[in-house]
Amino acid sequence: MRDKPDDLESDFHLEDDAIDHQDFQLESPEVSSNVDETLPQPELFLPLGNAEAPQQEQQLEIQGFEKPVYAVQVDGIPKPLAFHFASNLLESLEAQGVQLPYQCREGYCGGCRTDLVEGEVAYLQEPMAWINEGEILPCCCVPKTPLKLKLKG
Repeated sequence: MRDKPDDLESDFHLEDDAIDHQDFQLESPEVSSNVDETLPQPELFLPLGNAEAPQQEQQLEIQGFEKPVYAVQVDGIPKPLAFHFASNLLESLEAQGVQLPYQCREGYCGGCRTDLVEGEVAYLQEPMAWINEGEILPCCCVPKTPLKLKLKG
């Protein structure tokens, strides 16, 4: 690394007159210390006023936004299956004891390719592997409706 010539350093300096010297004081907002620590707080709800002071009561109630549960029927598997909490359809099926072949688990290889007999899915990421009409890659999709599937091989 090269050092700067002395003449460049001397050309640059701050003018004291250009800096506005003001006294700044930071003020803290007043926060109530009346917190009942015996009550559990399972969810954090931010208040409308001071976002740094959570309140016990809910501020905004959103109804009708629960995570949906979709029935999943797999050809050859008699037990009822459902997609609810998993990150993708492959994880959901595996958690319920359905074995699917897979390689990459990210939509690159097509190893988990499955026939979609009925229903509709949404892809979390666009699959890189080729899929024909009527096929899905469970590793990178979630159901949008109840599904009927037929496993390959």
